[in-house]
Amino acid sequence: MRRVLLAVVALSATLVAGCDDAGASPAAQTSTAPAAAAGGACQLLDFGMVNAKLGLNLSVAAGASMDNSFSCVLQSAAGSYPDLVLSVSTTTIGADVFGSDVQPKDAQAVPGLGVAGYQMPTPAAEKAGPGVEVGWLAGNKRIIKLSLRLAPGAGDDQAQAALPKMVELAKLIDLSSL
Repeated sequence: MRRVLLAVVALSATLVAGCDDAGASPAAQTSTAPAAAAGGACQLLDFGMVNAKLGLNLSVAAGASMDNSFSCVLQSAAGSYPDLVLSVSTTTIGADVFGSDVQPKDAQAVPGLGVAGYQMPTPAAEKAGPGVEVGWLAGNKRIIKLSLRLAPGAGDDQAQAALPKMVELAKLIDLSSL
């Protein structure tokens, strides 16, 4: 189980690193393709839905899949942050194992999200602002994690304000399946 989660995290980190805007041409053209066209977990996302729920302007998508894990990164064409990362992995665990082994200890439960769900703020990182994470065990035996990382300089209050919006978005995604 932990190997699957580590693989998803590594895959997501690779995607995020690959979407860095270092070396990007200022005249680069943005794609008008829908997020789903990127494949992977992007099939569960729509730019319009995400931007409307979160109040962002994300327009670039990168998706990947490996074995039974799928991931997607959405970013603004203007830079690396804010970004939204969605990862989905199949599982055989139940809510009890999810709560004790997958859900972070300092996370708050989210009633009504999948079989079991959680939410939590995440601290700012070296090159990124604070963020939020929502994770859940879906009824179709999938572990789903949705993370939003804000731009450097964003305040913790902005991350806190994003938590309920992320939970709403997670509930919409939970109605979908790969």
